[in-house]
Amino acid sequence: MAATRLAVRNTCFYALSVLPRHGQPAPCQSHEYPCELGACLNASLVCDGQQNCADGSDEGGNCSVPCQRSCTHLCHPSPQGPRCWCDRGYRLAEDGLSCIDIDECTEWSEGACSQTCLNVPGSYSCGCLPGYLLEPDNTVCKLTGPEPMLLVAVQSEVLSYGLRSGREEVLLATDKDRVVFSLDYDPMERKVLWMDLATESIRWQDLDSGRKGTLVKGVRSDCIAVDWLGRNLYWTDGAAGQVLATRLGAAWRGIPEYTVVMDGNLDQPHSLVLQPLAGDDVVAGLWVSTFLLTRLLYWSEVGSHPRLMEATMDGSRQHVLLAQGLGWPTALALDLTTSRIFWLDEKLGSIGSAHLDGTSVKVLQLGWVQSPFAAAVCEGHLYWSDSKTWSVQQVDKASGKNRTILLKRHGQPHGLQVMHPALHPVVPNPCATRGCSHLCLLSSRHAGRCRCPTGLTLADDETTCLPLRDSAFALLVSPAAVAQVYLKDLPTTSVPQGLPPRRALPLAKVGHLTAIDYAVKDKSLYFAELGNDSIRLLRMKDRGRLSWKKVVAVEGAVTSLAVDWLSGNLYWIEGQPPSIYVAAPGGRWTLELLNKGLKSAAWLALCPRASTMCFVTASSSQGPSATVECAAMDGTGRRAVWKRARAPVGLAFGGAGTRLYWADRGRGTISSIELDGSHFRVVREGLHSLSLFAAGEGFLLWSTTSTNGSNKVWYSQLERGESWWFPMEEELVAMRIYSPFSQEGTNGCAKSNGGCAQLCLPNPAGRLCHCSPGYHLVHGVACTPAVPCPAPLQACPDLQSCISGEQVCDGHPDCTDGSDESDCSSVKVGTQLPVVAPSGMSHVEEQKPASPPAAAKPWQPTSSLSATPGSQEHREPFLVTPSTEEVLGAMPCSSEMCNLRGDCAIEAGQVTCHCALGYRGDYCEEAEVQPVAGPIALGVVVLLLLAAAAVGALAYMRKRDKRKRTSSTASTRVLTLYHRESDPEEEDEEDEEELPPKSDTFVNEAYDGKEELPAPLRKGPSRPNTVVS
Repeated sequence: MAATRLAVRNTCFYALSVLPRHGQPAPCQSHEYPCELGACLNASLVCDGQQNCADGSDEGGNCSVPCQRSCTHLCHPSPQGPRCWCDRGYRLAEDGLSCIDIDECTEWSEGACSQTCLNVPGSYSCGCLPGYLLEPDNTVCKLTGPEPMLLVAVQSEVLSYGLRSGREEVLLATDKDRVVFSLDYDPMERKVLWMDLATESIRWQDLDSGRKGTLVKGVRSDCIAVDWLGRNLYWTDGAAGQVLATRLGAAWRGIPEYTVVMDGNLDQPHSLVLQPLAGDDVVAGLWVSTFLLTRLLYWSEVGSHPRLMEATMDGSRQHVLLAQGLGWPTALALDLTTSRIFWLDEKLGSIGSAHLDGTSVKVLQLGWVQSPFAAAVCEGHLYWSDSKTWSVQQVDKASGKNRTILLKRHGQPHGLQVMHPALHPVVPNPCATRGCSHLCLLSSRHAGRCRCPTGLTLADDETTCLPLRDSAFALLVSPAAVAQVYLKDLPTTSVPQGLPPRRALPLAKVGHLTAIDYAVKDKSLYFAELGNDSIRLLRMKDRGRLSWKKVVAVEGAVTSLAVDWLSGNLYWIEGQPPSIYVAAPGGRWTLELLNKGLKSAAWLALCPRASTMCFVTASSSQGPSATVECAAMDGTGRRAVWKRARAPVGLAFGGAGTRLYWADRGRGTISSIELDGSHFRVVREGLHSLSLFAAGEGFLLWSTTSTNGSNKVWYSQLERGESWWFPMEEELVAMRIYSPFSQEGTNGCAKSNGGCAQLCLPNPAGRLCHCSPGYHLVHGVACTPAVPCPAPLQACPDLQSCISGEQVCDGHPDCTDGSDESDCSSVKVGTQLPVVAPSGMSHVEEQKPASPPAAAKPWQPTSSLSATPGSQEHREPFLVTPSTEEVLGAMPCSSEMCNLRGDCAIEAGQVTCHCALGYRGDYCEEAEVQPVAGPIALGVVVLLLLAAAAVGALAYMRKRDKRKRTSSTASTRVLTLYHRESDPEEEDEEDEEELPPKSDTFVNEAYDGKEELPAPLRKGPSRPNTVVS
């Protein structure tokens, strides 16, 4: 089938035989002589005594000079003197003597051959893919076998049109009131599939037997596409911005069995085409040079930013193929023989094409392209349906010429496809041996990827789809391994069954694990080790693919960690004395969130959808006691919810995230309580040798270690009293329960990092933005580097300004937040200093309550955001100490600097305030004393005191009346007082404290009835309750 170059005709017009197809006359080649009028002449005809050029320019001149040059190929005389000539297929090199080969396949591109091109020295040959035959011109390939047929949807009918004979035939017809919209063809089962808009369903019909059926209902789509290799059907949903898929062999049984392939950032996906072949699908050795190495799908988006997109057929690795020069690309077509994608643009009235890598873009402006709906490519032609002109047309795919109207009927044409066996090569299906329980989508690798229909989730074996209720699992963590056990596999018999089915997570070279957490959606395991200086991440992306990453550096031992699976933030407890830290996704920004009153802090637990975190601290009282505390995930609103624990372990959220569970080693119980400290309950009691605890998805899980060293894992359903166990060979260090259903919801930082530049920390009211050490917050969201302070100046805690040591505790607020006057012995408790708010401070910052001053101590200019390990690379140290003038120039000099009581100016390198009449001081902070001011001020104070006394009396009377009404109805309820009125010494002498009954109501001393549960997430600025420690 190979074709060598055509024979050269001995005329001055023979150059047409070597021109690229579809091209204009090419410049003369190295074996040709250019006539002055533009024609090309063979070198052997020059200086032969006959005028072969029309203008005679091939004779005369220096034709008589003998040829004595050392030419590689030929030396011929010419009117300009002797010169070297090259054989056909070569060109003269720059030295004018040697000849180099011409690569026609590259230089002529598609003009050389219609399909494959092979370059050889001095020549080239064309070839055809399987199913095609080379035409006598040795450049064009035509389909062999049966006649290629064009399928066309016209109103309620599907027609076939012979592309050779022009014969028309009605293949199927639906009801007159139904429109056959988009369509495609399954060559393996000879079925036509189409979108029925009237019934919002995708239907099919067998062309051999005439049988009909419904594949899926409840969908609307502009385009469907058959994956004949992976045996799936894809479609676009422009309104929802999705691409979906279902099995071709599926039958509608009333339950959707499709999966969402891509979702989220698609801007009105419209047309869709598939390329299911890969580089290893070699047929006769020709596919490698034609097809890409991956199985891809391509789609057009016609929203506010039109573009052509590509992705692997499992929806991963999305990529913008083309985003420029598009108006409304409504029809796509693939030409796999040339590895090009074609599109028709309704808005621009054009036909475009590009290589499948987005290069070599060509656009043809054609006036007859008006309202294209669907397109297809076959051999050298492009076909499309036009719903405005009610016609099906064809043009030459390379030049846009030779336009022909094939069909024009009384009805709008829509879907369009070409049927021929060669267009769908039979190659092995990677999904055939994958073993997926439901759907298998072709992926970028030479295998399939299992996917699940809506309502099911993929198990970690990446093969089986489980109902959400069956997808919950437990992670059992030993010092050097993590085992996964599905809760549905736990036996519920009285006879021990041994170890249940389990799967070991691929942890390698792990020393001694101390803490873990798992993000189900991302399949990411966060873990810390004893003696390791970082928290690491193991991401199990796909089957057999692992990704290791160092998330954040630490200095002390990590005793507990938890991931906010909504925002991606990571929280952990570290160090001695312990502190609670938080890091932004990826560990780029870190912050010490809490560092006070965290004695023996452990068992950190998060409920991201409630923006709440809880942890355990040791009580300050004598004896073995601990406190269960909770706070918002931004560190505000810290409170004790239970103060009577002895040795709590394994905090876990249950229900909708408003209830907290834990086990108590000291008491041998499992308890729960509402987050506001109410409704305490003992869930299980009489548990001996408790070690660890976990709860979730209606299950309780705990471990015990006996005196002989044997380990057992116990489990029980929350609503049932029976418990079962199985043995463990190793002692566990942690256990957790997870499910995709439990890690859903939203919070103030779930999208776009809450708009924060660095750290976004959610709270029940929304979110707060924070900055890592070395930065300060600007306008509530942005972070800027802290102002450098040269000696002898020092930085304010807010890092926004510099002050001298004499200005600390001098009775005047010099820092913008007034922090230089906090913790001063001269300030009485309950007295609030005036605060100067910077102009850039947000409304949230202005409403932040001031912290009550602590005991007097020397004030140090340290940042309120404590330095954390791993944050050094973001500090931006100053290598050169700036001058005082530079620092003062960086400080805000405005009327706010003078407490809005004067004008600010920098004079002789110093900030100076020119105070208004009636004020004085360096910053206009003092009012000048007037003779009448004293009596007036005293009178105002007396009036205020009298008003406060009246309000207090009224409140006392209302409270007394309320108590009377409460006592009259309290006889119908039995209240068990957990905290009896006794001296602390008497409580310490007791061996066992009395716990409340499991179902009775009681009074919890940590419960504040005024404190409500975390409010539902709402928009608007967040208002923290306390200042971050």
